[in-house]
Amino acid sequence: MNQAIQFIDRVEFNAQNQLLTFYAQVSGLMVECIIDTQSLAISDLAAAKQYFESLRFDYEDLAEQLIEDEEYNSAGKIEIKALI
Repeated sequence: MNQAIQFIDRVEFNAQNQLLTFYAQVSGLMVECIIDTQSLAISDLAAAKQYFESLRFDYEDLAEQLIEDEEYNSAGKIEIKALI
């Protein structure tokens, strides 16, 4: 585990765009990690949190690797494909 990358306990869900967001601190900077959940039919924040918690460590591992590889999108966010 990279000590410069820490994941914080914050999850947001945008129902309109079907985007679940969790956050990493990278050398003191906040980085948004975005999961497109359109294929999962998640309808609200409670369902999004339950889904994320069930796969939290997998998503954090994926995000950590993408951050280390500097795979940021044009907005400076990390995009992750939904795990099914």
